[in-house]
Amino acid sequence: MAKITKAEIENFLAQATFDLKPGQGAISFPIIERIHRRLQLGKRFSSIKVHEGIIIDGHHRYICMSILGLEIETSKGGKNPSAEGFEWKKLNVEVTDYDTETDIQLYEELYD
Repeated sequence: MAKITKAEIENFLAQATFDLKPGQGAISFPIIERIHRRLQLGKRFSSIKVHEGIIIDGHHRYICMSILGLEIETSKGGKNPSAEGFEWKKLNVEVTDYDTETDIQLYEELYD
């Protein structure tokens, strides 16, 4: 199983072409690592929530699935007025983990 690096994520975001636009300006690299690993193990996640071509929920999943060349399922999400004007090339890849210990434990129970 291939591990992903922060630099690989940043390069991918800078060079890839995406069908959807980001609805936020930053992502968490630790979350990317966990989702990337789980997808390689064959785990599946819920659909990416989208409103008018902008991701409302599922940025980390969308990126990982795009990197791995997996089919991306979308569903309609509610409008978020603050989710406009972001670009993949300018997305900040943070080393901060957005998930709490409780979240991490829950996701481990669901997916590991």
